[in-house]
Amino acid sequence: MALTGLQVRFAEKGDLKQAKEILRKSFTGSYRYWSELLLGRLDTLVAIMDERVVGVAEIYIKDTKTHGKIGVISFIAVDPGYRGRGIGKNLVAEAEKIFREHGCRYSAASTRQDNMASIRMFTKMGYALYRRGEKEFKELEGPLYAYEDDIILVKKLE
Repeated sequence: MALTGLQVRFAEKGDLKQAKEILRKSFTGSYRYWSELLLGRLDTLVAIMDERVVGVAEIYIKDTKTHGKIGVISFIAVDPGYRGRGIGKNLVAEAEKIFREHGCRYSAASTRQDNMASIRMFTKMGYALYRRGEKEFKELEGPLYAYEDDIILVKKLE
């Protein structure tokens, strides 16, 4: 999944301004508010290409009653000019690697059912999809803070 010229790493202080701009381009409403508020407060991964930040993922680890230790991709966004190149997949793969290193049994994310690009990316990467009302959604809605979302995506980490 390595993309020529792409580096994914933890964000440094100097990366946050560019990361925030990507979040502003990618989200509206409460999603924009929370993604910006949590930037640098959650563990933040950035994708660097052409000597600039082109993607960002905010992640955290949570202990749950039903799934044990779970890694959560809270927000993920790629600069509109760089979408469709696998940058999001590389951010997710790096997050999964970090989650495994910290003993997580699962990786998870949540989104709205109209976010087809995100749903396609996660399902192609082996994530199972659960809709609001399903058992798994009910179990993970709280730990993922997925109160405004109607889709939860979960992958068992090997």
